[in-house]
Amino acid sequence: MQHKRRFSAFVASGQDPRSAIVDATEFAREFMTSAGLSAKAKVKALVVIEELVSNVLRHKDPAQDLNLTLSLDTENDEVLLELDDDSVAFDATLNQAFAGPDPERGGSVGLAIVRAWGTSMRYARKDGRNVLTLTVK
Repeated sequence: MQHKRRFSAFVASGQDPRSAIVDATEFAREFMTSAGLSAKAKVKALVVIEELVSNVLRHKDPAQDLNLTLSLDTENDEVLLELDDDSVAFDATLNQAFAGPDPERGGSVGLAIVRAWGTSMRYARKDGRNVLTLTVK
């Protein structure tokens, strides 16, 4: 059975993006619970979703407004995800070597996790928007 839902966020320039990250994660949690996904599928998908949404919102141009749309669907025990935003171009599918966490700030592990748990990843830049699609199994 498939369950398709969409979440949208708008973050004005200069606005703290944390509430949008929390809202997107809560939307995803509620969606996956109502879809009846297994606990393992929910945890993996939530980590991937939080990482992708937070990256877009934390790395956006602070002088620009940002519109973001997260579309989720399910098939069996998999989550099909599409993230569409009008931020700066960034292709998360590029195979960048992972040398471990940044020793100064502890970051840089999130995209490695996304690439490990996301399959069928595709990126396109269309009409000034990033469109990333992937499946989390």
